[in-house]
Amino acid sequence: MAKYKYEALKDNKDLVNGYVEAVTPRDAREKVRALGLMPIKVFEEKLITYELSDIADNRGSVKFLSLSEKMMLVSELHTMLGASISVVEALQTIQNHTPKMKVKRFAKEIQDAILQGKSFSEAINYLNHDVFGDTFINLCAAGENSGELDQTLGRMLVLLKKQDNIKGNVIRALIYPCILILMMFGLLVFFSLVVFPVFTSFVMNQGGEIPTFAKMVTGTLSFIGNYWWFCLLLILASIGGVIFLATNEYSRTFFDKLLLKIPLIQEFVNYINLSNYMCILSISYATGVPFLKGLNLASATVKNTEVRKKADFVYELMGKGTTLSDAMEKSHLLPGALVTMVAAGEKSGNLSKMLEDCVEVIDKKIDMVLQSLAKAFEPAMIIVLGIIVLIIAVAFMQMYIAMILSIG
Repeated sequence: MAKYKYEALKDNKDLVNGYVEAVTPRDAREKVRALGLMPIKVFEEKLITYELSDIADNRGSVKFLSLSEKMMLVSELHTMLGASISVVEALQTIQNHTPKMKVKRFAKEIQDAILQGKSFSEAINYLNHDVFGDTFINLCAAGENSGELDQTLGRMLVLLKKQDNIKGNVIRALIYPCILILMMFGLLVFFSLVVFPVFTSFVMNQGGEIPTFAKMVTGTLSFIGNYWWFCLLLILASIGGVIFLATNEYSRTFFDKLLLKIPLIQEFVNYINLSNYMCILSISYATGVPFLKGLNLASATVKNTEVRKKADFVYELMGKGTTLSDAMEKSHLLPGALVTMVAAGEKSGNLSKMLEDCVEVIDKKIDMVLQSLAKAFEPAMIIVLGIIVLIIAVAFMQMYIAMILSIG
């Protein structure tokens, strides 16, 4: 057995170090936890641990992989590495059998870099950094250091599948509103091109007068019909303007605060950010990434600036020696029930399991919020559709009455 040096937290606040004998780094971490300590760093003294270079580049030809392509690549690597197949052989197998050309090119470039002396994570960092990003690369580097790259890829696969599931749920929640919008559009087209022109022509030929409200409605529909391209450009420009303001450095804070004030939307945004944060924190802790670095990686996945401030505050408090549960309570990052779960994990020395349980609870909350949003959209869209139908019905009745009066 090898001799491992460790740095750990005692009672979640005092930094201690020592030595344990173990077969693998994972066994060493488990022995440290068995001592009632929270391991921060565990390494074999004679082993020089790999650290990623600060140089990140995108020299590879593949600049983007879809979520499904990432899942395919990570899934196949996880399966083959778990079967004790080398990374080089696994990448060669992917090249030979994958139907996706981008995945094939990606595997080829990474394989060539590994054959030239780079590690898996270093190759991705140098060639295709933006495809997976800092979090994935650093976790893979930690997995290589601990000899658990296959397990790290398995944990990342769970994260990718979760993101794919959330994406699917959001799309399914939007199907019904989209159908209603298409129905409204079809109704407007029918009345603007078929019904109102006939009534207008008849009333005008009979020397009658079209009521003001009906004239406004028919004029609006006529403008949309004649200048549909301008209306389409206006809609696209509005969407582009909102996206620009929501992503702009100076106005993004305002939009992020606004989202956290809208009922249901606030819960969805908050839980989506917390889901990514807690999942990466759980994976990094299980992989053996130093705890503060794991917090930093987790914070990097938080997109909402307001939630990010709370996550950064947790990192700051942990750096001062505060326990994780106390830091999350003081920052108001997690709901009270989840803070209690984290505190229980710290006291029992089973923090890894509690972090996983927190992720499961948050994912269930996301599903519940999505269902609530879908239920809220339905009556809202029905009300909007009803208002449009009412406007058209009133205009139609006025036109019909005008037609009868013109005949009389």
